[in-house]
Amino acid sequence: MKAPKSMKSWSKTKSETTISSTQNSPVTVGSKPSELCGVRQIGKEVVFVTFCPDANTVQIAGEFNNWQPDKNPMKKIGNEGLWQLKMRLNPGTYRYRLVVDGNWQQDPFNNNAEPNPYGQFNSVVIVK
Repeated sequence: MKAPKSMKSWSKTKSETTISSTQNSPVTVGSKPSELCGVRQIGKEVVFVTFCPDANTVQIAGEFNNWQPDKNPMKKIGNEGLWQLKMRLNPGTYRYRLVVDGNWQQDPFNNNAEPNPYGQFNSVVIVK
């Protein structure tokens, strides 16, 4: 039986998980979660991608939605643990946090962060 063209699989190599993929997949063959995940601006959209394989829900709360996670749920991509959200944001600097199954956390794939008043860190994205 042949796997569908969009089928992806995760395998362990060295110390990091890699993704192998067939043609027409949204990910790149041999990509590691650290290469796919994070926040980046693509054209006029800001794309947030994270890796939470055991999560039931992943949301984003930040200055752009008045820190209300219900306004921006991420969409699960396949069954490999990737979650994605695309947003249009005006140019500026925005602080945000991921909310994974109700637990607030810093974006582990965004090194741009600053302390918040609660003794933790907010992730920061700069939109141009």
